[in-house]
Amino acid sequence: MDIQLSRRIVLFFLSIFLCSGCTTNKDEQVAPTAKNGFLDLTSTNVNSGLTIPLSGEWKFYWNQFILPRKNAKDSNDQFIFKKSPSVWNDTEYFGTTVGSFGYASYELDIKLSKDSPAMAMYIPDIGTAYELYINGELLSQAGIVSKTANNSKAQYRPQIITLPNIDHLNIIIHVSNYQNLWGGYWYPIQLGKVETIFRERQIQSGLSIAVCIAAGMMACYNLIFYIFRRKDMTPLLFAIHCILILLRALTTGERIGHLAFDFLSWEILNRIEYFSTFCSGPVLYTFLYRFIPNEFWKKYGFYFNFPLYTMCVLILTTPNTFYAIFLNPLLFYIFFTVIPGWMIMILIGVFKKQKGAWVLLMGYFGLMVANVNDSLVIFGLLNSFYMIPYGQIFLIISHSIIISKRYSNSLTESENISHQMKTLVTSTQKIMSSPDYTSAAKSALEILSENNKDNKELYIFLPDTSGKTWKRYSIDTKFDLKVTEVSDLIEDRSSGLEFNRLKEPIILNDRLFLPITQKEHIFLILDIPAKSFTRNESDMDWVQGIAYALTLSLQNLMRQDINQLAIIGELTSEIAHDIGHHVLLIQKSLQYIELNPTLNFTLFKQAKKEIEALSNLSVDILEFSKKRIFLDLKLINAKDFFSSVEEDLILLFENSDIKLNFQNLSSDWIKIDELRMRRVCLNIAKNCLDLKEEVSEFSVLIQSENSALIIIMEDDGPGINDNLKDIIFNTKLESSKPQGTGLGLSIVRKIANAHGGEILLTSNPKGGTRFSILLPLS
Repeated sequence: MDIQLSRRIVLFFLSIFLCSGCTTNKDEQVAPTAKNGFLDLTSTNVNSGLTIPLSGEWKFYWNQFILPRKNAKDSNDQFIFKKSPSVWNDTEYFGTTVGSFGYASYELDIKLSKDSPAMAMYIPDIGTAYELYINGELLSQAGIVSKTANNSKAQYRPQIITLPNIDHLNIIIHVSNYQNLWGGYWYPIQLGKVETIFRERQIQSGLSIAVCIAAGMMACYNLIFYIFRRKDMTPLLFAIHCILILLRALTTGERIGHLAFDFLSWEILNRIEYFSTFCSGPVLYTFLYRFIPNEFWKKYGFYFNFPLYTMCVLILTTPNTFYAIFLNPLLFYIFFTVIPGWMIMILIGVFKKQKGAWVLLMGYFGLMVANVNDSLVIFGLLNSFYMIPYGQIFLIISHSIIISKRYSNSLTESENISHQMKTLVTSTQKIMSSPDYTSAAKSALEILSENNKDNKELYIFLPDTSGKTWKRYSIDTKFDLKVTEVSDLIEDRSSGLEFNRLKEPIILNDRLFLPITQKEHIFLILDIPAKSFTRNESDMDWVQGIAYALTLSLQNLMRQDINQLAIIGELTSEIAHDIGHHVLLIQKSLQYIELNPTLNFTLFKQAKKEIEALSNLSVDILEFSKKRIFLDLKLINAKDFFSSVEEDLILLFENSDIKLNFQNLSSDWIKIDELRMRRVCLNIAKNCLDLKEEVSEFSVLIQSENSALIIIMEDDGPGINDNLKDIIFNTKLESSKPQGTGLGLSIVRKIANAHGGEILLTSNPKGGTRFSILLPLS
C-alpha cells in the first residue's frame, strides 16, 4: 500500500473519531499554497500574525543538486511538480519509482508585497540532512548533505533564520537521506513576520521545556516514593511513564534532545524517540489496571500489548530501515485497538464509579485529541496549532492528581484505621475487664452507641443453652441496660429471620445482623443500624472487633466460673499440705529451741522465715480468690524501689549457692503498688530458689525502653518444657516442684496485668528460664 495513502486513511478515521466538526472558520484568513513551484504572497497580510506553511507544488529534482541561484530560470535539469511537504518515497519520477535512499533538490519561488515587514522562517526537520539556499546564499543546514551514503550524515536541528528585506525569494533545498526509511521535505517550513515566528517558537520551546521539567520532577518524586514503599508498584509505573514522556519531549517537536545532545548519533536519538512512543502503551495499560482492575484485561492484556513489546525489541536491536517498515501497520493497530482499549477500560471504570476514573478519562482524552490534532496539522489536513505539549502536561497533571488523591485517601483511611485501632484496644480492655455478663454487654453497647450516627436502637442477642430463647440486651438514652427474653424468630424486625440459621453477616431492613459463631454454634448476634457501621471496610472490621472482644469476655467469664468451682476442691488439699509443711517446720524449730537454747538465734531465723512464707501463701490465696485486684498506686522512683528489692533478694539467696547478679539501669518514675510489685519479684525469685540444686546463677536487669519499664529475671536452671509454658500462668499450675500450689506465678501475672503490663516467659538462650515483666511508665 502507498505510504501516503495509508497515512491519510489513518488520519481520516482519526479525524472522524475525535475531530469531527473541526473546520477552519471562514472569516479567518487562509494561507495560500504554491502552484507549479510558485507561491504568490503579494495579497497576503502577514502583519496580522499569520504564519504561512510553505506547502503546495514544489519543483522536485531527483538525484540532482541544482546550483543555487538568485532567480528561478529555465534549465536543462529534469524536475516534476511534487506536492510538499511529503516524503519522497514511492514518487513517480520520469518512469522510475523513488525509493527510500538518495538525494534530491526542492525549489520554490515566492513573491512578496513590496511593503512586507521583516520576515523569518522556522525550519523543522527535513529528512534527514539538508542545505537551504535563498537567492543563491546558504542560510541554513543540518547534518552533511552528500551524493553517497559514506559521506552523508543525518541530523535533526530545527532553527529560525531571518530573511533579506526583498520582495522575491528563490528557495532551493538540497536533501540527502541514507539512514531513515523515509526521506524528503516532510514537515512544512513556516514563513512569517520575525516577531510572529520568534514568538511562536518561544511558546513551543517553552512548552517543550515545561513538559521536560514536569516529567523529570514527577519521575524523580515517584521513584523516591517507590524506593521508600516498594509494596505498591503504582509510583514506579508512573515514574517510568514520566521518563518516557521526557524522552519523547526531548526527541520530538522542538527536538531539544537533538540540540542539547548533538554529540549523540542520529540513530541513537531516533531509537529513543520511537522506543519512548511504543513502550508507553504497555506502561500506560499496566498503570491503568492498577486503578481500574478488569478481568478481561487480566486474561488478554498481554496479547493486546504483544505487538508493542515486539516493536520495542525491534527498535532496540534492528536498524531504522527495518523497524520503520512496521510503523504504518502499527499505527493502524494502535489507533484501532490500543487507544479504544484505553477508553473502554476507563469508561468501564466511570460506569462502575471507581475512584479516579473521571480524572483518568479527561487526561487520556486530552492526550488523544492533542495527538490527533498534531497529526492532522503535520499532514496539512487541519489548520490549527501544535497541541502535544499541552496534552502531555495535561496527562502528567491528571496522573499526578489521581495518584495524589489516592495517597491522600490512603492516608486518611490509615488515620481512621489508626484511630479505630486505638479505640478498639481501649474498648477491648473495657469489655474484657467486665466482672459479669451484664456489665460486658452494657460496655459493648455503650461503645457501639458512640459511633451510632443514626441514633437508632442497638441490640445484643445471647442464646440460652437450648438455643430456643434468647436474651436481648439494649440501652436507653440514659445508658440504662434493659434485658428481655425473646424467641429465635423476630418477625416484626427481620422479616422472619431465624437466628439459629444465621451463618454470615446480612443486611435486612437497613439493619446489620452480625453473628459470632464458635464451632458452628452461634455465640451471640449484634443487631445494629447498617448505615452507621458499614460506611467502609474499616468500620465493619471495628464492629467485628467489638463483637469478638465481647465474645472473649463472656467466654472468659464462663471459664472462670467453671474453673473456680473445679479448682476449689483441688486446691483445698494442696493448700492444707503447704500450710502443714510450714507449720511442721515451725514446730520443729520451737522444739529445738526448747531443747538447746544455744541454737536460739539460728532456729529463730528459720522459724521467722517459715512464718513469712506462710504469710505470703495466705496472701496468694486471698489474691487468687479475687476476680479483680485493687492496687494502691504510688508514684515512686524506679532506682530507689529496686534498690530495696535487691536487698530482699540478697537476703533471700543467703545461705544458698545461687549467685545473684543485679543491674538497675532505670531512674524513671513509675506508678506502682510497692507491696504487690515486691511480691512479684520475690515470687519469681522463690520459684528459682526451689530449684537451688539445679541453679547456680540468678540475674535481674531493670531498664527503660520507649514508654515501658522492662524487668528481666532469669536463671541458668533446667528451664521449662513446652507443655508447661502453655499453662504456667493458669490459675492452677501442675508443676514438678516438690512443694507449693503453684499459685505464685498466677498471682504474678494478675498483678502485672492490674498494673496495665504483661509478663512473658521465654527460654534463656544460655539455658534456663527468663521472665520479662513489661510495665508502662507514668
